[in-house]
Amino acid sequence: MSEVLSTLYHQHDIRLVILAAFICALSSFAGVSILTHARRAVSVVRAVWLAIAAVSVGFGIWATHFIAMLSFDVGFPAGYDVGLTLASLLIAIAVCGAGLVVAGMSRRRSDLILGGAIVGLGISAMHYTGMRALEIGGEISWDSSLVAGSVISGMVLGAAALRIGVSRSPRARVFGAGLLTLAICSMHFTAMGAAGFANCYAIATSGEIGPGVLSLIVGVVSILILLAALGSLYLDLRDRRRAAAEESRMRGLADAAVEGLVVCSDRTVVTVNAAFQRLAGRKGKDLSGRAIDEFLAPTGCLAIFENANELIETELTALDGERIPVEVVMREVDFGGSLHRAIAVRDLRARKRAEHHIRFLAHHDAMTGLANRASFNTRLDDEIARARLAGQTLAVLCLDLDRFKEVNDLFGHAAGDALLQRVAGLIEGGLKGSQFAGRLGGDEFAVILPDVGSIDNASALAQDMLGMFARANREKGDGAVISASVGIAVYPEHAEDADQLMTYADTALYCAKAEGRGTHRLFESQMGVQVRDRRLLEHDLRGALVSQQLSLVYQPQVDLESGEVSGFEALVRWIHPERGAVPPSTFIPIAEETGLILQLGEWVMRTACIQAASWTAPLMIAVNVSAVQLHAPNFVAFIERLLAETGLAPERLEIEITETAMIRNMNRALANLRQIKALGVKVAMDDFGTGYSSLSNLRAFPFDRIKVDQSFIRSVHDNDQSAAIVRAVLGLGKGLNLPILAEGVERLEELDFLRGEICDAAQGYWFSRPEDISAFEDVVRGSRKTIAPDQTVVPLRLRA
Repeated sequence: MSEVLSTLYHQHDIRLVILAAFICALSSFAGVSILTHARRAVSVVRAVWLAIAAVSVGFGIWATHFIAMLSFDVGFPAGYDVGLTLASLLIAIAVCGAGLVVAGMSRRRSDLILGGAIVGLGISAMHYTGMRALEIGGEISWDSSLVAGSVISGMVLGAAALRIGVSRSPRARVFGAGLLTLAICSMHFTAMGAAGFANCYAIATSGEIGPGVLSLIVGVVSILILLAALGSLYLDLRDRRRAAAEESRMRGLADAAVEGLVVCSDRTVVTVNAAFQRLAGRKGKDLSGRAIDEFLAPTGCLAIFENANELIETELTALDGERIPVEVVMREVDFGGSLHRAIAVRDLRARKRAEHHIRFLAHHDAMTGLANRASFNTRLDDEIARARLAGQTLAVLCLDLDRFKEVNDLFGHAAGDALLQRVAGLIEGGLKGSQFAGRLGGDEFAVILPDVGSIDNASALAQDMLGMFARANREKGDGAVISASVGIAVYPEHAEDADQLMTYADTALYCAKAEGRGTHRLFESQMGVQVRDRRLLEHDLRGALVSQQLSLVYQPQVDLESGEVSGFEALVRWIHPERGAVPPSTFIPIAEETGLILQLGEWVMRTACIQAASWTAPLMIAVNVSAVQLHAPNFVAFIERLLAETGLAPERLEIEITETAMIRNMNRALANLRQIKALGVKVAMDDFGTGYSSLSNLRAFPFDRIKVDQSFIRSVHDNDQSAAIVRAVLGLGKGLNLPILAEGVERLEELDFLRGEICDAAQGYWFSRPEDISAFEDVVRGSRKTIAPDQTVVPLRLRA
């Protein structure tokens, strides 16, 4: 080391040494920058840039050497051999160029180290060839250790220079150029320290280059190196601006994408967009340099690399360990001037949730979460098959809420939905083991009870369910009350297939409702006949409304003081083509249960008003109105429109309602009745004394007339209790100034009693059976005002 320092300070012109180092630094920076640029290029363009880098570095090494040689004082004049001088230049370009090709053509970091070592070897080869070009007499003595040190230092520093300097970072590039400058300078001065000129002397030859010529050559070379350095700097700045703009544009575009994007070199991540960072739970973190296998499942990685351009479903592992279902597709793209693999990653969690929800909805009821009808039927088939193989008993409970429509009418559909959800929760909460529940539609539920044992156990479970509803009502204490009827059918006692079993359970449910609701019934064989007959009757009633099987008959209402007919009550009759006359007591309840009563009631009201409007005599027409009609929101508008259409005077129409119809929703009933009275229509309370009779109803609404039920009139002449009730009602009517009409008068004794108690009017078989209006043609024309009682009529004790 002392020889190297002594040679540097005592045998070199420091000014020229600094100049040599400056030129060396420029050429090194030019070479490293051009090499970095060449690695981003492709094909022929890359080869051109590598050639330029080789010439730049080669000339720089050569110029550094000979400027340093010009600053070196050997103690006597010296010249340089032309051939060897040129050979040293070619060696510098060729060997250093080979190293730069190794570093520039490969993507591996190790090849940068190998290429840098070759460049270092080229520096040594150029130097010692240039030393051979020195024209002096005698032999130069060499220190072998310093010679070896010079070669090794050049190779090590050259390898480090390319390994560090070839980078997108300007700082790293400057540092790499400095290391390459150090490699050239350290090699030169170490080699000069290894040379001994003690036995050398000056000679003169004709084929040598003098210092002046050499200075000119070196000057030109230095200018070329400076231009190359400035050109490389310009290219670097231009590329950096372009790269920055392109990277910003591509980054913005990539970050705007919904899918995650990953660019890989082989399986190593080069860059990712913001969407992938969020998906992987690594927002704001640099993921470059990591293996794609860290994120995607091994099978998914294998599939996407083997099946480019195909959609693959796999899983992505997030930072918190969550395994996220994703869909990936890989394509090869040109990224930064080289071929990379771009992987698009789509988050499938929302789609998977939607698919799961769709599958859930396909098998479950959306409102209650219970199994739907299709899923319930499938489960029932499976449970019957298991019961058949195991020789077990299975029960099906069909459950229907009582008066659910009233809940919707009184509290609104939102309350009805809440009630259904509450019932579903109670049913599901009461299930045990493999028991299974479903909502079949509307307010109808069903429960499968596998391995129920005996029929009594099935009945006990149904009773427990009803008790559970009762407890829930007591605990809640407000809102809609849960009331239900339950029908039970048992496999194999009643049926051996699912459809028949459900039919029988539904039949038992129907009977439970018919017997008072809020109870349970076990299927019995005779139930099927009754239910089928009732349903056939319901079906036929729907047809009767459009096929003119219905007709109206009229029963006169007689003023007891004058004996004149004051009006008629319109009564509907059904003549079935096969069954004959069907009593109103049979088909009216069916119409009320099925909702047909609205259509039926409108037909009766319209037909009666049209008929009454055609009468010459201004007689009253009384029409019965059901509770469903009274609470219908458009009932008042219907009556108003009907009166306008038929031309019937409002005071000639009287609607008859029962107190039962009022208690269903007192406020709505009273509101509708007040609007009807405002039209001029009269309102009568029908069947007074039965059902929910209450004096508060008479006080709440000013009725136009009270009709005493026929059950009190029948025995009024020989039953003191009935007589007392009728007297009380008649007295009440007088006190309230309300006319009283007695229904069902069939005997002279009953008529005499009513006249003796000063009853206002009466109707019944004593005066006339209900007949077609043609039977009273002379009365409605006004030619006759009274009718002779038919004393041959045998009292049938039937309600007209």
